Amino acid sequence: MSCGGCSARLQRVLDACPGVAASTVVLEGGRVGIDYDPARIDVAALKQAIADAGFSVAAG
Repeated sequence: MSCGGCSARLQRVLDACPGVAASTVVLEGGRVGIDYDPARIDVAALKQAIADAGFSVAAG
């Protein structure tokens, strides 16, 4: 991520995912925290949503 607009866009994408209660995107360091219900969405689907939004997933 290179700007505040990117982090805001990613947060909107994540918050729109079913099962996501909240997300926090930190521009510095490119980190994301996601509070989600694993019965409704899994890590693979979250990673795919991030990739579909045009961002890469390094780990986790």
